[in-house]
Amino acid sequence: MKKKFSITFKTIIALVAFALFVLGLIYVFQTFYLEDFYIKNKVKLLENTTNEIAVQIESDELDTMVETYSLSNEVCVRIVSDEVSIMGNVRNGMCALNRLDDNMIVQLKNEVDSEGGEKLINNYKFMMPESKEPMDIFIYGKTVSVNASDVLILVSTMVTPLNATVGTLQAQYMFIATIVIIATIVLGIVFSKVVFRPVKEISSKVKDLPQGNYSGEIIKTSTREFRELNENLKEANEQIKKADRLKKELLANVSHDLRTPLTMIVGYGEMIRDIETENTKENINVIIDEAKRLSTLVNDLIDLSKMEADEISLNKEQVNVNDMLKSVYNQYKKYCDQKDVEFVLDLKDDFKAEMDEKRITQVIYNFINNALNYNDKSEKKIVLGTEKLEKIYRIYVYDNGSGIKEEDKEQIWERYYKVDKEHKRFQVGSGIGLAISKDILVKHGFSYGVESEPGEYSKFYFEIEAN
Repeated sequence: MKKKFSITFKTIIALVAFALFVLGLIYVFQTFYLEDFYIKNKVKLLENTTNEIAVQIESDELDTMVETYSLSNEVCVRIVSDEVSIMGNVRNGMCALNRLDDNMIVQLKNEVDSEGGEKLINNYKFMMPESKEPMDIFIYGKTVSVNASDVLILVSTMVTPLNATVGTLQAQYMFIATIVIIATIVLGIVFSKVVFRPVKEISSKVKDLPQGNYSGEIIKTSTREFRELNENLKEANEQIKKADRLKKELLANVSHDLRTPLTMIVGYGEMIRDIETENTKENINVIIDEAKRLSTLVNDLIDLSKMEADEISLNKEQVNVNDMLKSVYNQYKKYCDQKDVEFVLDLKDDFKAEMDEKRITQVIYNFINNALNYNDKSEKKIVLGTEKLEKIYRIYVYDNGSGIKEEDKEQIWERYYKVDKEHKRFQVGSGIGLAISKDILVKHGFSYGVESEPGEYSKFYFEIEAN
């Protein structure tokens, strides 16, 4: 409980601190800088209105335009020249500019001219008839030339004291701040339970993932993404446990496979050394066969290590496929004859393809070794051949052995997986050849697969495009 409370408490503190920071900014701007923003906006409005009137000063619709600006912008407008005096009085005498006499107008014009024909007059004191104190108004003046005559454009607006407005905003601010703080606390509690608690629990469980001890069952959350994350971690955990189990099986098998040929080699070697009559061709062949078995196993382990480190590289070139298959056939033919296995070469068209010949030969070796390992028929038969499927050629290895169950067809390509869990002396290789073959074929971009009927046959293949 303490850990959960700690997460919730920290979340609330962080969110409340952020909310107070934002509210503080709002309070400062509304309380101390509100009047500055208000005055800047008023001045900008006066300047824009004055410039717009100046642009259209010679328009026939000047009267209507001035009336429109007075209404929409809440300003007073007065245009004065030797011949024209237009007043934008929209408030029945309340407009300050309408109450200015000729002397005041002349004074304002002199001030504007002294500033180059355009000036803002701040805090102009204006006394309303019913008011006991003068009011501050802002006047923006601009002189323009019309038919060689100077025309003075005056636009004014009153600046209302904002003390009452600031007080109202402060009262609203306290009310809003209270609501925001309460909402922030509630949000922090909800956010902690929905996000941080599942993340922390998943994180603590992930520490057990390398050991395959992630259960993922105790974490409950209504968030779909976290449920999916939890399920993905559970699946990864199962894969880790599966890989670990298969690795242990492989280690046990490899240990057995290493020990047995070494024992055979040492035993037969000592026998030939100590007993002169045992120096026979058959005994020497046993030593050679066991040495080859040992060499094959070591090479598979080296390739497996390279595959896991992603260090298997390809050296592609144009290869005559039939020549390559004939070479593989010749290497295995004598061995198959000795084992009473009918080995058939069935080639179709002669064609070339781009590939790493050494690596693809290794794939075919693995297919043939697999056919030898899992063929328990009295009359064994293996076929190495090619088939043409439209523009694609299929290279295959067929055997009339025990076949593969449907549920094993996908898994046989995975590293460490072995269909036959029992150890058999006649098997060639380590049981990882198909995983190595898969990696080589994927790097080539060749599709691959297996067709099989349990108790009848197996047919391993890969497909390439001919050049």
